[in-house]
Amino acid sequence: MPQADQATIDLLIDYFDAMEAKDFDRLGSYYADNISLTFANAPTITGRDAMLAQMTTLLGKVKSLAHPLINVWQEDGNVIIFEVTSIWHFHDDTVIKINACSIFTVADGQFIDQRIYVDNAPVDRYLS
Repeated sequence: MPQADQATIDLLIDYFDAMEAKDFDRLGSYYADNISLTFANAPTITGRDAMLAQMTTLLGKVKSLAHPLINVWQEDGNVIIFEVTSIWHFHDDTVIKINACSIFTVADGQFIDQRIYVDNAPVDRYLS
């Protein structure tokens, strides 16, 4: 699998920086109008507004959520496959790290599809 180019890596870094900063305007600029998100075994959500609502709710439950990249690969058709460590900082100062693998599809600098594969069981009690 070919490693991603620097522009793709920079796109992901900036996206996750916006998430960690809870900069919802910047975060929303990465989502195409018709984006779809499949997060683990949850039902797929579709649309920028639904995605931003999901992210606003999720990020309201944490101090911050970082995603340092481990590996990033790029395939034809603007498909990006990557590993991250999700670092959850909760309001009670608990920090939990969970590795995940994701497949994002990009068109014109925006995400049109996100598929995130992770076992978030260690953070479930903080998110409910």
